[in-house]
Amino acid sequence: MNVRLKLVLFLILLFSISIVGSILTLKLESYGDEKLSWVIHTHNVIASSEKLLSSMKDAETGQRGYLLTQEVMYLEPYYTGISSALKYFQDLKMQTQDNIDQQKALEHIDKSIKLKLDELALTVELVQYDNLSQALRVVKENRGKDYMDDLRSDLTQFINIELLLLEKRKGDFKENRTQLVTLIKMQMVLLIFLAIATIFFMKRNLFDPLNLLLSSTKKMQQGEKLDISDVVEDNEMGNLLAAFFKMNEVVHEKAEVLAYKAHHDELTGLKNRSMVNTELQCALHHGEKTQTKVAVYFLDLNKFKEINDSLGHDIGDLVLIKTAQLLTETIRSKDKVFRLGGDEFLIIGQDISQSSGIKKLTSKLLEQFKFPILINEKSMMISPSIGVSIYPDDSLRGEELVKFADIAMYEAKKEQGNNCCEFDVSMLKRDND
Repeated sequence: MNVRLKLVLFLILLFSISIVGSILTLKLESYGDEKLSWVIHTHNVIASSEKLLSSMKDAETGQRGYLLTQEVMYLEPYYTGISSALKYFQDLKMQTQDNIDQQKALEHIDKSIKLKLDELALTVELVQYDNLSQALRVVKENRGKDYMDDLRSDLTQFINIELLLLEKRKGDFKENRTQLVTLIKMQMVLLIFLAIATIFFMKRNLFDPLNLLLSSTKKMQQGEKLDISDVVEDNEMGNLLAAFFKMNEVVHEKAEVLAYKAHHDELTGLKNRSMVNTELQCALHHGEKTQTKVAVYFLDLNKFKEINDSLGHDIGDLVLIKTAQLLTETIRSKDKVFRLGGDEFLIIGQDISQSSGIKKLTSKLLEQFKFPILINEKSMMISPSIGVSIYPDDSLRGEELVKFADIAMYEAKKEQGNNCCEFDVSMLKRDND
């Protein structure tokens, strides 16, 4: 049996066991959720029953207080109790729609509630019409007590039935949990077995070929000639390994080239705009940790468009390349320089302990552009306008530092020749104007 067939059969077995186990687990879990919902439902029925009885007691308490004192404030618990009792009774009817026996029990409870509420309403109405003595006679007949005793008895029986249902449903839920745990344990045992089988399979089809590769390396060190059969087995896995290594080498080289192109300017070789935020955040984090300053320099070449228009784009490209070279030579090893696009460059100066360090770097940048440069054996002058923003003096946020440096650069552009301007808050107002 070749490696491909063995691998296919092994994967089919592995996936089949995983899928079947997952389906069974999901079904048991779904069944368990259903059982749990019934347990919660029964708890809610019992709670509604107890609240119904409590509401009836509140109504009765309010009625008694009103009869004894004729104070209107006692009617509040009376009416509230009646309203709550009717609400909880409707809840019980909705919650027990699936239970015919309990629905019948609720019909009897409904009669007891109506009789009790009628008795309460009668006595309250008599007092309201200044007939307290007649109301007291109704109370002394004990019909209200009998109604309440019947209601209490009916609700107690109703609750007891729900408690029995609750225990049964709890048992069903626990049984489901037990089945689920048993299934999970069986899956774990099976997975352990499959893990062991996988180890043996990998040893035979992967680790052994690696050992063969190591022995072949020793042959090479001894100067012996190698055949392809010395390096990999003469089967599908061997051919796959050989092809894979060649393909991986090609893909890796292309990936590195693409990654470099994505994050670097093709013309100057500098990092491009996509890397500014990442590098700036690292610099700010380092500055916060070491209590040092970070300077953001926004640089734009003066009259670059005129150079492009008059001398051509090829000369313009050479100017940009030379500018990138000058900036790279000027900054320290820990600083970063980027080309944002066009004739715009950005420098991140980090780990600066004092403001004098920022001014020193600024002076070095301006110094580089005091002398003419040689482009195609022709001498020409280029001059930058530079805007500077400083962390933490101007802002704690990277985006704002870049924005403020840009604003300062436009202020510097108003001057002729090489010029640098540090950001000031007053520039924001001028920029908005």
